[in-house]
Amino acid sequence: MTTAVECVSCALFTLREDPKYAQLGLARCAAMKDRPGTFVSPQYPRQCRDHQPAPAAKTAARIEWLRDARSEGA
Repeated sequence: MTTAVECVSCALFTLREDPKYAQLGLARCAAMKDRPGTFVSPQYPRQCRDHQPAPAAKTAARIEWLRDARSEGA
């Protein structure tokens, strides 16, 4: 069985593809090219065979950006 992962820590995860959805805390996964319009939650634990660990600094920057984006709307 595979360990659960979070998309925010994956190299395939991108907040830049659709800024409007990024502001809502959703992003695109490059592995989902066959599913246009599909967005993923950055920190929902999931099983993913395509997960590619992103550098720790990149993951930390994404988490901080998401935290800031959510606090602006609060």
